[in-house]
Amino acid sequence: MQWPWIIAFTFSGFLASLATNSIGVGGGLLVMPTLALWFPARQVVVFTTPMFLANAIATWYNYRYSWKVPRTLWTIPWVLMGIVIGVHFLVNESTRDLDITIGLIALIFVVYEVIQRTLRKQVTGLPGWVGIPIALTSGGISAISNIGGTLLSLYVLSPEVTPDGFVGSLALLYVIMTSAKLCLFWFHHLILGQTFLWSLPSIPSIIVGSLVGKKIHRGINPSRFRLIVIGVIFISSLALLLSSI
Repeated sequence: MQWPWIIAFTFSGFLASLATNSIGVGGGLLVMPTLALWFPARQVVVFTTPMFLANAIATWYNYRYSWKVPRTLWTIPWVLMGIVIGVHFLVNESTRDLDITIGLIALIFVVYEVIQRTLRKQVTGLPGWVGIPIALTSGGISAISNIGGTLLSLYVLSPEVTPDGFVGSLALLYVIMTSAKLCLFWFHHLILGQTFLWSLPSIPSIIVGSLVGKKIHRGINPSRFRLIVIGVIFISSLALLLSSI
């Protein structure tokens, strides 16, 4: 069984790293619905965590000088609290419910992205107090689906944040969030030592994806790339929902 996982990790690591390094979000959105079509949802969430941690570290390294956004530090305790709550649901929910949850979360964010592009405006500068419910919700969503960064990005994004600062700040949060999830998954005996070995082949693909993604971030308008990402997410999440009904 390990070879299908290794191949899935390696390919998913490249796509997730490409998305995260180019636009800051979309790594989990891009790969989670598709992986959940082929593997049990709970195992997908847990087993991909080491891969996402490697992706977060690579992204943070690329933007390590640009992460100092005050809103980032404010969200950390609330995100961690949300993760603890989310892991509880992950342990107790059925695989079918998790499939539906992942599919619905992905579709919601696709709809948000389409509306945003239609209106040609971004949500920026949310009030400070909004960070608490957003961080709690993001932590919970991340724990049960590895799709939490998109919601969290709405709060991190503000008029004074540069593109590099935006990606770097989210990358720091991803490192903290994924490390916390990894510890909790280990505590609940959800993750195995061999899973880390299965994730090792994904590291070269993550590095390549991070370099390509950073180049896209620097010199290419990512709007076309975002359209492709949206299309893949929409098809995968819809198929996941239909297969779970």
